[in-house]
Amino acid sequence: MKKMSVVWMVLIQFVLAYEWLEAGWEKWSGPGFMANMDKTLAAFTAKNPHTAYVSFLQNTAVPNAQLFGNMIRFGELGAGIALALGGILLLVKKRLNPIVIWLLVLAFFGAALMSFNFYFAAGWTSPSTSGINLVMGFVELIFAIYYTTNRRELAA
Repeated sequence: MKKMSVVWMVLIQFVLAYEWLEAGWEKWSGPGFMANMDKTLAAFTAKNPHTAYVSFLQNTAVPNAQLFGNMIRFGELGAGIALALGGILLLVKKRLNPIVIWLLVLAFFGAALMSFNFYFAAGWTSPSTSGINLVMGFVELIFAIYYTTNRRELAA
């Protein structure tokens, strides 16, 4: 892989890592996130145009708000840490252990899943919320596919 391609790829990866780390840390450091999780999930159902997602929220997420809250904050922090460490390793070592590659694939797929879920939950609230979550989700999917299809070239 060309050195400049790696630099740009890792730069984008660091931006995504920062976003997930910041979002995850905010949910761990403030007591309001978990305390209000059921209200937040219920609010996402109010005027949401995605009827299938509203059904999921009402029947699955809201009754299990604490579980979903913990999954969200663990997932965000975990994705951010994995993306940041994977980017550092790629810059420093130029090659990655196959286990690290698969962890990055998992982190990118997980990040995409979280981005698309937030799009369906709250994308209807504003064009910026809709747009940024769609962009992040598709970029994360592209990275997951890239790491999957180029794992032999990236492997140590």
